Amino acid sequence: MFTLADHKILKVQDFVPGEVIDWGVQMVMAPLAWKFVKGDGVKVAVLDTGVDVNHPDLKENILCAANFTTSDRGDFVDRHGHGTHVAGIIAGTDNGRGVVGVAPKCKLVIAKVLGDDGRGELEWIAAGLLWALEQEADIISMSLGTSSQLPDEFHSLIKTVVDAGAVVVAAAGNESGRVGYPAAYEEVIAVTAVDPGMDPAVFTNRGPEAFVSAPGVDILSTFPPARYAVLSGTSMAAPVVSGVLALYLALAYKRGLELRPGEVKQCLAHAAVDLGPEGRDDTYGFGLINAVKLLKFKRV
Repeated sequence: MFTLADHKILKVQDFVPGEVIDWGVQMVMAPLAWKFVKGDGVKVAVLDTGVDVNHPDLKENILCAANFTTSDRGDFVDRHGHGTHVAGIIAGTDNGRGVVGVAPKCKLVIAKVLGDDGRGELEWIAAGLLWALEQEADIISMSLGTSSQLPDEFHSLIKTVVDAGAVVVAAAGNESGRVGYPAAYEEVIAVTAVDPGMDPAVFTNRGPEAFVSAPGVDILSTFPPARYAVLSGTSMAAPVVSGVLALYLALAYKRGLELRPGEVKQCLAHAAVDLGPEGRDDTYGFGLINAVKLLKFKRV
């Protein structure tokens, strides 16, 4: 059984004053990266609890959506809130109101693979992965996980998705324990969470599988219906990374480059801001993700 990697809902509100760029988006220097690119031409698949397709900060960036938790493929309504929050972190539109996501011009491919209670079966996740591949998603973002060892067939599916060209990002988990699955797979970018002081979040999982860290405490984003909420969790950190990678791939495409997932991971490792012990460590991985440093990396 897969469950959400969220920690807790701290606050829900009907509106935010003006237009807000949350602290997490600012910490990874996304606003400076917007001078060059905003995610244009990149598709990010969000495998989660669905989405509020009518949210004013999301509707123009949602490319398609499908449900895999029941036989009704069209029931991708987010009755939980988690999926809508994750979507806004990645692609909240720069429309003069609400919140702005890390890559405000990328397009979202929404796969509802978790039920309204935030839980999901292995076959739902697998179906969502295959569908995201059919939609030619460049990045697949999964703020979900399990501490249980998964069947070899599922690992093979992850490998197939990556071999097909999709970069896979997943939340490390929030049990203050070991990195969960699918984040723990070598092919996946496992994301741990930091707070505004760049210290590790008290809840974040850790381990040698940790690849990078990102803001995941008190994150403001979209929430159904047409509202906003503050949540904490590695669930919030993973889409920050997905958004930054959308900026990076958009710049690569703009320059006529086609990067394989392995190359993207290598570039990300070199462009992270090292925190904690020198080099890769169990808490921060290679370090805090930074959009400007990544965009300036020599590969693109």
